[in-house]
Amino acid sequence: AFYEMYKEKKSKSLPVSNNGAPVAAEEAESFDDKRRTELFLKDQIPKRVAIGGYVIIAAITTGCLPLIIPQLKWYHILVAYVFAPILAFCNAYGCGLTDWSLASTYGKLGIFVFGAWAGASHGGVLVGLAACGVMMNIVGTAADLMQECASAVRYSFAGNG
Repeated sequence: AFYEMYKEKKSKSLPVSNNGAPVAAEEAESFDDKRRTELFLKDQIPKRVAIGGYVIIAAITTGCLPLIIPQLKWYHILVAYVFAPILAFCNAYGCGLTDWSLASTYGKLGIFVFGAWAGASHGGVLVGLAACGVMMNIVGTAADLMQECASAVRYSFAGNG
């Protein structure tokens, strides 16, 4: 889907055509769109810093949480940290479209999945709740950042920034 979108953007033609022939799109980008893009891309954290920070926090959490909650194994936390960015992206995208954060829903799914994985005899309830806490923090933060970014853009275009 990303490749098709890139290919369509590169061809500079509208998807709707006149009598089967594509019509070239020569629309000039408005001042507001240019300003929005500039504001959005202005302050970025380098990818290697973001990924490195995530890996360091994941390593610390993976090492420390099993010491606090003995039923929770290191691989439970590692799996939560592997799948959380995917769910965080989905949550941030959905929150950007609807202003509804589904972090608690993803947390509830985490309770069921990790609790069942650990099993009732190995503290599945505690494992599920701890993994839920880890996942909800990551997924919820992504939605909060999406809302803050949208608020900042709205505020700057309202003539206040």
